[in-house]
Amino acid sequence: MTVQGSRISSVKRAAWIIASAAFIAVCLRVAFWATPKIVTDLSNVVALSLAFAGLVLLTHYLGLLSLGQGAFVGVGAYAALHAVNDFGAPVLWMPLAGLVAGTLVGAVVAIPSLRLPKAYLALLTLSLGVAYPIILRQIDGNLPVTLDGEFVAPSWTGIAENDEHIWEFFIVAAYAAVTLFLVQGLLRGPIGRAFIASRDQPEAARAFGIPVYRLRLYGVALSGGMAGLAGGLLMIPTNFNDYTHFPEELSIKMFALAMAFGGSRLISAVPGAIVLIFLPVWLIDRNWVVEYGWVGLVKSEGFIYAALLLATAYLTKGKGFMHLFERRQPKSEVQPEPEVQPSNRQVTSVVRGLVDLDEQLVHLEGLVGDRPDIRSRQETKD
Repeated sequence: MTVQGSRISSVKRAAWIIASAAFIAVCLRVAFWATPKIVTDLSNVVALSLAFAGLVLLTHYLGLLSLGQGAFVGVGAYAALHAVNDFGAPVLWMPLAGLVAGTLVGAVVAIPSLRLPKAYLALLTLSLGVAYPIILRQIDGNLPVTLDGEFVAPSWTGIAENDEHIWEFFIVAAYAAVTLFLVQGLLRGPIGRAFIASRDQPEAARAFGIPVYRLRLYGVALSGGMAGLAGGLLMIPTNFNDYTHFPEELSIKMFALAMAFGGSRLISAVPGAIVLIFLPVWLIDRNWVVEYGWVGLVKSEGFIYAALLLATAYLTKGKGFMHLFERRQPKSEVQPEPEVQPSNRQVTSVVRGLVDLDEQLVHLEGLVGDRPDIRSRQETKD
């Protein structure tokens, strides 16, 4: 890397640090000064960012599609609730139950579908999203299930007892930050490069000894685990959420938003979660929506995501909105070597050498012509 390239990288790294610090400062201010409803919505955004990040992992790093990410969210939420209610798990650790459940279900779905063409994974996950509410009602008809526990902030935090929503936000943010940091670090290493190799050139990857099937299985299980963890985190601020009742609807919304925003970094999942939580509510409160009679259209939400997907696909040529903000590969700074023009002296010396060589060849031909024995041997050889 050149000095200029390293300088640009340092500037971008500093810009990311400043932006992250500003985002944390804004979140802290919102958490302490906003209404409980806004803080709860912000907690849901942070939690759902993990599920969106799982989709980014599948689509960008493995080239796979999941149309049932909402089902993994629902499985994680259900497992987290029953881990506390039925098994007495501490409420602070209940998201880990969602992580385990989502990982197991993701692996079970991936084992048969990955041995078939890629489209079968999308179809099987879509079927899971449709069947999950039916299975859930058969297993436990008493829905919704509420959490038998409370999140009480420790005394050292200084958070008042009636401000538990602030403590809940910090728990969700801590889980999400650690998970995104670990998974992004994993993807920046050899495993991430192996994922991309299995996506682009699976046959060549197999030839080099990369276990493509096993890597894809791990990737789908990891994506399901992230969605399950998101479901467990959703239970912290809301106890039970409508998203766990209708996972097929959530799955389609998440897939549309993930395709609309795109991006190769896990952090690019955050805008999709923000749009999912805040955009419909914001649009319903607009006067022009009421004046033009678009309230029903906005409440259906399908029109919003379809329009957003089409607009971003047209403007970004199918790459997604977040690709506009990602670092482009620097152009090679190696300059081609200039064409060396030979000087007159060099040309003259080459011509003289050729003339001398020609004279020597003529002399040799004369010697051969004067001595018949040599010429006869030469003809015999020919």
